Amino acid sequence: YEKAIELKPNYAEAYSNLGILLNELKRFDESLASYDKAIEIDPDYAEAYSNRGNALTQLKLLDDALANHDRALALRPNYAEAHNNRANVLKELGRLEEALASYDRAIALKPDYAEAYSNRGNALKEMKRVDEAMASHAKALSLQPDYAEAYNNIGNLLKDIGQVDEAIAHYEEAARLKPSFAMARYNKSLLALQRHSFREGF
Repeated sequence: YEKAIELKPNYAEAYSNLGILLNELKRFDESLASYDKAIEIDPDYAEAYSNRGNALTQLKLLDDALANHDRALALRPNYAEAHNNRANVLKELGRLEEALASYDRAIALKPDYAEAYSNRGNALKEMKRVDEAMASHAKALSLQPDYAEAYNNIGNLLKDIGQVDEAIAHYEEAARLKPSFAMARYNKSLLALQRHSFREGF
């Protein structure tokens, strides 16, 4: 990306893509600076605004994150990923009904959007709408059968309703599909300790 920018200094897409990579590396200040440069070059770059919102979410600057996703959607109203990202921020802010509406909008625009279905399931879980949450996660898995995060999310639901064996099985499947998925292993460990399976848990 840096070489692309060296060859073409006004390459907005390269700056935005570099920002995504820096965000993955948790170099958030550099990530934001890269998005800012993309937007300076192309003020109507909806993806850069939404990506910038994701970085701000990581930094827990939620009001600023929401403003960036709103700007992205003002520029591109049918941008499904921005609706999903906006919903994630609203969920973090505790505005669950609004989050649900944004997830539904993302899904209406992109019916095979597994991530939005699973995120929607997490919002429904917080709203204590367990059956609907389970259905939303199940839909995510029907669209993407190897979606480790959805297995983990179903495990969390099963744990909450006391189905411990089933929850453990889902955490195990999440870890099998994505061996680096630390949270799935951690969630399983807590249930093992809860059942006094100390060696397994530790």
